Amino acid sequence: MPSAIRMLDKHFRPSSWRVLVILYGAPSLVIACASGLLPPSPRHSLYRRRPRQAFTVLRQMYAINNSKHADTYPPRNLEDCVRTDEGSNEDDDDFMDRLRGYFTKTWGRVHRIYGPPYKRTTVCGVLACILHFPGFVWLALWSTHVLEELERDAVDRNDTCNVNFQNVALGFLRDCDQVNEDRFGLLLLVSLGYVLGELLLIIGIDIVGRKPYLIFSGIAGGVASLAFIFQMHHAIRVVLSSIFLAAYAIGRTTTCVLLLENYPTALRGTMMGLTKILPHLAVSATLLFPRTTCLLTTIVASVSLMGAALVMLPVLDLTRLPMKE
Repeated sequence: MPSAIRMLDKHFRPSSWRVLVILYGAPSLVIACASGLLPPSPRHSLYRRRPRQAFTVLRQMYAINNSKHADTYPPRNLEDCVRTDEGSNEDDDDFMDRLRGYFTKTWGRVHRIYGPPYKRTTVCGVLACILHFPGFVWLALWSTHVLEELERDAVDRNDTCNVNFQNVALGFLRDCDQVNEDRFGLLLLVSLGYVLGELLLIIGIDIVGRKPYLIFSGIAGGVASLAFIFQMHHAIRVVLSSIFLAAYAIGRTTTCVLLLENYPTALRGTMMGLTKILPHLAVSATLLFPRTTCLLTTIVASVSLMGAALVMLPVLDLTRLPMKE
């Protein structure tokens, strides 16, 4: 049984897959615990016949959204404003009846999402999420791999930069047993682009609007990736990679915000789940092309980022309008 952490060349290195599971599972666990501290939504409280709790949450939302004191929230009659399930009582139903009712309600939500007036928004959102695959971690690993391959080609004076998607993941896992501080430092430096992109969103997405940020992310990311092809200096390539990842972070987060704002509360969870399934299937499809050139992957990344921005343009920008309920 291998030890979880062992000494390797005077460095402590995680040598067990259990360590990786803990490192990647801990943030999700913290987020889940923090989310559990949040109050339930007003709709859920009303559904559970808790009007006082729903009224308290509504006052807090009113105070935050309008920068006013919660006491200025006008009184509301919240009785019987949310319908319960059609004649069903969870205390009396058995497990199979509740399971059947769950699938029936889920199918009804899916039918609403792919029907008017949400059909166009749903199709655009699914296409944009597919173009945004494979996600933050994969793009950072891919960018680091391409930078290392191009630097190695510049030293060896050849042009054989290739990308093997399986080796990209295995190279990251191999760092558990091999000290490769240069690779880790490059990955950390490139990943700072994500932080830059999210900071730009925090600063101005509610002031400028969603659509300008989306268009900016597509143009900036496309130009940065295309300039990456013709640039020969390693330092400039690192900067361009960070800009591309920042644009990707802006585009991906803005797309999620646009989708959430265009659906009522009852459909947001189902919609986000459906728009995230196909991208994961698209990632699996990349295994059909295990080895390709760095140039081709860079062009595909550029076109995908710009295409995702164009696809979301028909979706309404509700920056200064109340969220749908």
